[in-house]
Amino acid sequence: MGHKAAEITQNINIAFGPGTARECTVQWWFKKFHKGDKSLEDEEHSSRPFKVDNKQLRTIMEADPVTITREVAEELNVDHSMVVRHMKQIGKVKNLNKWVPHELTKYQKKYNFEVSSYSTQQGTFLNWIVACDEKWIAYNNRRQPAQWMDQEESPKHFPEPNLHQKKVMVTLWCSDAGLNPSKTITSEKYAQQLIES
Repeated sequence: MGHKAAEITQNINIAFGPGTARECTVQWWFKKFHKGDKSLEDEEHSSRPFKVDNKQLRTIMEADPVTITREVAEELNVDHSMVVRHMKQIGKVKNLNKWVPHELTKYQKKYNFEVSSYSTQQGTFLNWIVACDEKWIAYNNRRQPAQWMDQEESPKHFPEPNLHQKKVMVTLWCSDAGLNPSKTITSEKYAQQLIES
C-alpha cells in the first residue's frame, strides 16, 4: 500500500505541481476507500464553539487550579489548544508545585528559628558558610504536580504524598574560600558522592 501511495503522490505532484499532495494524505484516502467508503464529501464535524468565555474559564481554574486543561476543554466543549490559548489571555501560567519534605508545625518552625538564632550568637561557624544547596533525589522519581496560576503568583507548597519513600539528600557546602579552582564537579564526581552517601 505504501508503494502505491508513493507512486500516486508522485503522479499527482507531477500533474498538478509540486507540493499538491502529501504521501500521508494519499495513504489516508487509500484507507478510506479500502474500508468501502467511496464518498468524496466532507464528514460531519461536531459543532464546537469557536470562543471561550474567559470569565467562565477563570472561575473554573480558580475553583481547582490543578485541573487538567484537557478536562476543561471537554467540559467547555472546545478544542484543547483553544483552552491553552485562552489561559494565556487571562494571565494563567503552568507552574510546577514546589516539593517540601513535609509541612512543619508552628512548634517545629519556632524550634528551627531558635536553634539558628542560638548558633549565630555562639560563634563564627555560620560566617564560614557562604553558600549551601541541597537536593533530595528520590529513587521513585515521578512527575511533580503542576497547577495553573496568575503570572505573578509563586508556586504553592505541597507535601510529598509518601514521606518515607527511599531517597537520598545531596548537599553542597561552599565556604568563603570557594571551590577548589583546580577541580571541577563532573558527573563522575557527582555519581561517586551519591554512591558514598
